[in-house]
Amino acid sequence: MSTSIIVNDLCKTYGSRTILQHLSFTVPTGGSLAIIGPSGSGKSTLLNIIGLLDSPTGGTITLDGQRLPDINSGKATMLRRTTINYLFQSYALINDLSALGNVMLGMKFMPGNKQVKQRKAKAMLTRLGLGNVIDDKVATLSGGEQQRVALARCILKPGDVLLADEPTGALDHTLAQHVFDEMLALQHEYGKTLIVVTHDTGIARQCDRVLELGRAA
Repeated sequence: MSTSIIVNDLCKTYGSRTILQHLSFTVPTGGSLAIIGPSGSGKSTLLNIIGLLDSPTGGTITLDGQRLPDINSGKATMLRRTTINYLFQSYALINDLSALGNVMLGMKFMPGNKQVKQRKAKAMLTRLGLGNVIDDKVATLSGGEQQRVALARCILKPGDVLLADEPTGALDHTLAQHVFDEMLALQHEYGKTLIVVTHDTGIARQCDRVLELGRAA
């Protein structure tokens, strides 16, 4: 079962500076949305608010009809643990853990014993072309390999919402397309609801809908 997202009249200000103003959109269950716009337009801020890493100044966000709680609440912690998966631009991997260890860390709260989780993690890493570096520490991997480790962790971590912040920003065009193709395939296969921030309009157009801050397309 996936999760719909409704953003209604969202605003965000920092002091006298307005970052987001009266923003409304819907991502249906299992759908995908790309957010584009110039640097400083609030793309990552918007993603952080949806991901319960930042608070809006006004407006509401609901997941399957339930309004997002305060980011410091126990309910928010539970949603980050069980519902919302975040693919960070910086990958947010643990350098002294292996590729397998990083994926297994994301599966900590997933039902099943360690052996079952380990088989699933190895299968996903192999699917993403990382079968030969499963036991290598991520600090020794290339940027593209680290990105795929982070993707494997996000897909297997419990949760139906996948938020991706510039997931291909540090990759060359060919590898970026390969990684995004895998992301979309896995999103559909696992029934995730996807929101991705990107500067790449070619990548953005592959999502169901593109939202340019200030206007929707």
